[in-house]
Amino acid sequence: MSKELKVGAFVISSLLILLATFVYVDQLSGVRVLYKTYLRHIGGVDPGSPVRFGGMKVGAITAIRPWPKDPTKIEVVLEVRGAVPVNADSVASVTSLSPLGDKYLEISTGTNKAPRIPPGATIPSTEPVSIDDLAKQASALIPTVQSTLQDMQKNIDQLTGNAQVVLANLQSMTGPQNQRNFSALLANARELLDKESPQIDRVLQNLERASSQASAALNQASGALNEVQTAAQTANNTFASAGRTIDEIRDPLKTDLAEMQRTMTDARRLIADLKAVVSANRYNIDETLDNFRAASENLRDLTASVKQRPWSLLRGKPVPDRAVPVVGARQ
Repeated sequence: MSKELKVGAFVISSLLILLATFVYVDQLSGVRVLYKTYLRHIGGVDPGSPVRFGGMKVGAITAIRPWPKDPTKIEVVLEVRGAVPVNADSVASVTSLSPLGDKYLEISTGTNKAPRIPPGATIPSTEPVSIDDLAKQASALIPTVQSTLQDMQKNIDQLTGNAQVVLANLQSMTGPQNQRNFSALLANARELLDKESPQIDRVLQNLERASSQASAALNQASGALNEVQTAAQTANNTFASAGRTIDEIRDPLKTDLAEMQRTMTDARRLIADLKAVVSANRYNIDETLDNFRAASENLRDLTASVKQRPWSLLRGKPVPDRAVPVVGARQ
C-alpha cells in the first residue's frame, strides 16, 4: 500500500473516531427539550445566554422575539436537558448571580408534588425588579416621607413647647416665695401638733378605756345569754318530762304541753334574735340585758308554778286543802 493511501486511511479513521466521539458525548448529555416563557422585560439576556435550574446550568436561550399575540410581552425560547424536572410550579425569571455578574434565565425547582410539564409547554414567569422600578417606587414614597417628617417636626415643636411650660411651672413652684410658704406651713403644722398633743393623747386613752369596757360588757352579755339558753333548755327538758308524765294521766294535757313546747321553741328563737340584736347594738347592752333578766325570771316563776301547782293548767282555781283530822278528838 502506498504512503498516500495510508495517510488517507488514517485521516478517515480519525474523522470517524471524532464523529463517534461527538455522537457519544451528545448521547451522554441527553435529549434537548424546548420550552417557552413570556416576559415584559428581558434586559441583559440574549440568545445563547445560559439557563439555570435552581442555580445549576442546564441549557441556553435559543431565541428572543416579540410575541405576536401580545406585543407587550417578549417570547423567550429556551433549550434544556431532557432530564431536568421542570414542573407546573416552576417559575422563570431574569436574574444574576451577583450585582455585577451577567444575567441569565433562572427556572425555580417548583414543588415535589407538581406534575412535570411536557416539552414545548410554557413556563410561568415573574418579572424582575429593575432599578427603574425601584426609582419609581422611591419617588412615590418621597412625598409620604416628607409629610411624615413635617408631622414629626410639628410634634417635636409641640413637645418642646410643653417641656418649656413644665420647666417654667417647676421653677415657679420651687421659687423662693413658695419655699418660704412651705416652710411656714410645716412650722404651723408642727406647732399645732405640739399644742394639741396632750388632748390627742387623752382622747386616745378615753377611746381605749371605752373599747375595753365595751368588750367587757359584750363578754358579760354573751355569758348571760348562754345562761338564759341553758335555763331555757332545762325548762324545755322539764316540760318534756312533765308532758310524758301527764300524757299517762290525760290526753288533753299532752296537747297543752305541746303548745308550751312550741312556745318555748319560739322563746329560744326570740333569744337567738335577741343575741344577734345585742351583737349589733353594743350601745343598748344594758337595756337588752335587763329585758333578758326579766324574761328569765318570768320563765323561772312559770317553771316553779307548774312544778308546785300542775293542776293550774287544768283548773282555773286551786283545790282547797282538806282539813287534817285531829287524833283523839271527840265524836
